[in-house]
Amino acid sequence: MLWLHRGLSVAAVMGLVVGTRGFWQSNAMSRPWLALVLTGAYLAMLVAAVIALCAPRHRVLARLDVGVLVTAIVIKVVAAWPGVSGAKELTVDEGILMDAASRALAKGDNPYTSAWPGIDPVLPTQLMDGRTVFDFGYPPLGVEIGAVFQRLFPSMTGIVLVAWLAVFATAVFVFAVAPRPLRPIATLGVLGLGTFTGYADNAYPSVIALPFLCVALWGWPRIGRDGRLGRYGLVRAAALGAACSIHQLGWFLALFLVVGLIVLRLGELGLARTFTLLVRYGGTALAVFFLASLPFLVKTPHEWLTGVFEPLLQHAVPHGQGLMGITHYIIGGSAALDMFGHATIALLVALLLVFGLHLRTLGPAIAVLPWMIFMVSTRSQDGYWLLTMPLWLVALVTTTRADFAGAWQIPLPRRRTAPAQGAPAQGAPAQGAPAQGAPAQGAPAQGAPAQEAPVRGAAPQGTAAQGETAGRRVRALVTAALFVPAAAMFLIGVATPQPLGFTVNTPVVAGRNLPELTVEVTNRSDEPVTPHFSVATGATIAGFWRIQAGPATLPAGATGTYTLVPSTKTFKVPAEGLTILRAVSDAPQTLSSIRLTN
Repeated sequence: MLWLHRGLSVAAVMGLVVGTRGFWQSNAMSRPWLALVLTGAYLAMLVAAVIALCAPRHRVLARLDVGVLVTAIVIKVVAAWPGVSGAKELTVDEGILMDAASRALAKGDNPYTSAWPGIDPVLPTQLMDGRTVFDFGYPPLGVEIGAVFQRLFPSMTGIVLVAWLAVFATAVFVFAVAPRPLRPIATLGVLGLGTFTGYADNAYPSVIALPFLCVALWGWPRIGRDGRLGRYGLVRAAALGAACSIHQLGWFLALFLVVGLIVLRLGELGLARTFTLLVRYGGTALAVFFLASLPFLVKTPHEWLTGVFEPLLQHAVPHGQGLMGITHYIIGGSAALDMFGHATIALLVALLLVFGLHLRTLGPAIAVLPWMIFMVSTRSQDGYWLLTMPLWLVALVTTTRADFAGAWQIPLPRRRTAPAQGAPAQGAPAQGAPAQGAPAQGAPAQGAPAQEAPVRGAAPQGTAAQGETAGRRVRALVTAALFVPAAAMFLIGVATPQPLGFTVNTPVVAGRNLPELTVEVTNRSDEPVTPHFSVATGATIAGFWRIQAGPATLPAGATGTYTLVPSTKTFKVPAEGLTILRAVSDAPQTLSSIRLTN
């Protein structure tokens, strides 16, 4: 398999080129010493490519892979420097709020009792009830680590430094646990593709959780194999608790890990010992989780609880690359957006059950399955699963199908077959059988080789195979049935028409300013709607317009005239592209749209 190792090493070298020229151009004049470092990295790439193509042994390639990893880290250090030093500003609300919270904590303030309304109103998450999120809505461990680095390096952006260190730690960890021929995929997948550069620059909390998630997933089928949690089991459980203390994505992985361990250990240890093992595993993770949150849990329990669960309960406006786009971007609205939330929960339950039912087959897919639920949620951004791709590598290099071969399976009823015709009842001699101890007629003499005789009452040939086929069919039907509720809820959400109809009374001209917008709105649904309006020029609802005149709530079947003004002083309709008026409401969650320009 030398050719495969060589091919992966070459691919890792090729991945170093991604984004490097942009880093060089941004530093060539302002920071030429950094550009010179990148020039050295280019030279290292060429030398590494020659060695990879000509290496005669795995040992040479293994040493080369270490050098390529170091080169990749050097390139990313150059890329990270503007963000870490503060020369490059954070550009997304997640990073801005993480930075503000870590700086507040470094000064001794409680991030859960603080808000930062000075953020550009276009950036933060908008809610279905017309509010905008300006507060901190994550578990605290990420900002606690960020606050420590902010105190140690006050001139830098501490939380960005933490995010980049997390990326480097993830790459090194995946590299270390992978078999030697597969180590180049750690460099390529974590550092080479450039996927995490923007996320680390903007201090996404899920990036900070990555190394802890990788440790939690590392060889997880071996946890408790002998009935004891052990040292490595404790480490994995603690890492899971730390990951859950940084970002809510870890919570979903935790559910699948618990289900997987139950099914894996139940057949080996029995119910009582499996329960004891899971109590120790889950108790360790929860202890780490609550230890990280203890100061806030004691001082401000309500604010802590609200902040930690905020992203899951806040009813944010639709956004993302998932299937919800059918309603948001194609149809334009629905009066049943709540059904997408119900479908997400139903899909999570279905995936957990299917994972447990088919663990022998789906065990290695634990790194992917938890994030599939976001395909049907109202917030279905690709970052929810894209940022977990290093976990795919951990699952690939530390688990195999053989790890799940002994997983417990739900016993299915087997087809009972009647005895063959003429078979005697159990314990009774067959008709014409000799008395006990007498030789049968035609039996060979003592000492002669016996001939194999067919077993009376045995199942006909092929019955066992038929039973296995029937079992597979039952499992397939059960599996399909588990997804029916989620599919039905999703289809209801898509098929339900938008509740509001619009008649625009203000001329809207592309390329012109739009100081206000007058629109006549009819509620065609059976429930009252409290609309909040936004004029969108892209895929995102980025800021609500103020209702200057018009009813706050529109009863079922009623019509009202609204005068809307932008949240900024002026609003210019883009000369090209679509401009869409969107109206959202909470309780019930609805979305309605009309095009203002074509």
